[in-house]
Amino acid sequence: MSKSSKWLALMVVFALSLSALALVGCGETEEPAEEPTEEPAEEPAAADWKLVTPGTLTAGGEATYPPFELINDAGESEGFDVDLGREIAMELGLEYEFKHYNFDALIVGLQTGAEFDMITSAMTIKPERALEIDFSDPYFDAGQILAVRMSDAYVTLDDLAGKKIGVQSGTTGEAYTRENAPADVTVVPFENILQAFQALQNGDVDGVVNDLPISEAIAADPAREVKVVGDVMSSEQYGIGVNKENAALRDAINEALAKIKADGRYDAMIEKWFAAE
Repeated sequence: MSKSSKWLALMVVFALSLSALALVGCGETEEPAEEPTEEPAEEPAAADWKLVTPGTLTAGGEATYPPFELINDAGESEGFDVDLGREIAMELGLEYEFKHYNFDALIVGLQTGAEFDMITSAMTIKPERALEIDFSDPYFDAGQILAVRMSDAYVTLDDLAGKKIGVQSGTTGEAYTRENAPADVTVVPFENILQAFQALQNGDVDGVVNDLPISEAIAADPAREVKVVGDVMSSEQYGIGVNKENAALRDAINEALAKIKADGRYDAMIEKWFAAE
């Protein structure tokens, strides 16, 4: 091959190499520029709720405390607190379940975080209880009152010196009686308040100290032959109990309570469960 032929061949090879490189370059595509990542939207407060059953607000209460909680003839729980819990659940967009427990087991059940999400059981807001659980804003005013048999003339705790007074175990009624009754009074605790009133009716105790609205409701049954007497002996307020680790739920309950009171539903429940016969 002559020098000129060799030179021509080299030029052809060089040209073909440039073409190949150009084709490779055309085949590459630029990576699209990354769009700026948006900060995730703040999760709603409900994401912080700790519910025993997802999607359901579970309430605990003692269903032997009419008209706040009771078992009706069909074996179902009902009452002012049951209705109030249902309205709160509706405000929060949740289903609703009410569980019946002994009153003195409610706080422990709430603290476990496995039984129920809130206590709706006519529970008085007390400093010692507030050390163990949180409370909602107050939703009902109450106080202690004395109940006796219709045939008796007792009016005050002092009138029952040397006698027996029935109370419900673990309640403010028991605490008040032990602190304020004459020293020679025998305080007889019962598992629930209906048992205490049955003992009064049977003559096993001479009086019962308990929250005013409940005692009035029980005494309204003429078959029991009991009455409330004297002045209200204390000033108390009921609150809804919430686990201390569930502050988001407590705050949501407070918002729901405010709406229920503002739009007339609270007054309707008061009329339903406490209207005079």
